[in-house]
Amino acid sequence: MERETDKAHLEKSTYKSEIRRQILSMRDKLEPQTKAQYDKAIREQVFAHPLYQESQIILAYASYRSEVDTSEMIRQALADGKYVFVPKVSGPEMEFWQITSPADLHRGYKGIPEPAAHVSFPEWRKQAVCRIDSSYQKTQYRAMMWMPGAVFDRKRHRIGYGRGFYDRYLGRLYGEAGERKMLLTTAALAYLCQLVEELPCEAHDVKPDLVITEAGIIS
Repeated sequence: MERETDKAHLEKSTYKSEIRRQILSMRDKLEPQTKAQYDKAIREQVFAHPLYQESQIILAYASYRSEVDTSEMIRQALADGKYVFVPKVSGPEMEFWQITSPADLHRGYKGIPEPAAHVSFPEWRKQAVCRIDSSYQKTQYRAMMWMPGAVFDRKRHRIGYGRGFYDRYLGRLYGEAGERKMLLTTAALAYLCQLVEELPCEAHDVKPDLVITEAGIIS
């Protein structure tokens, strides 16, 4: 039985690696003009979504290579007065750090833009739960996370880039004890060419709440 389980796991892992390679190759081949049009369509859907408009916090990713471009989205979120955080990798783990300007991003892990380590998201949250509004009530913050990824399916299952950063990070975030002072919506940004009908999934995989493509939103 153990050998059968190991074999099934190996087959699933091999399939994930192959489908990731195929889909990323397709994404890399998008024409620049077409990609720019898709980026604009995705950007407009994000900004029009009520959950973006209601969120005070944006956990963004700094786009790299052929990913859905977030540079303009980050600028707009900052202009909209959102608290914006971007991930930085340290060893096997990832943490989000606050930025106040796109100029805070610099070349980091594997060339991906990363923020300077000033105020981490956990540090910010500790400070935030102590804040009170004009009615002397503790503020319940709403956040939207923009997630990258390689492949998605119609049920919102996700294959990342193979390192598991987002699965582990969200596992920790969702597993925190005590009362949560924040409502979180996870929104994966992807092109339609990154969607397949069905993907294998595992217990530790975290599904995004939304998958936003140039053609619409899967929820």
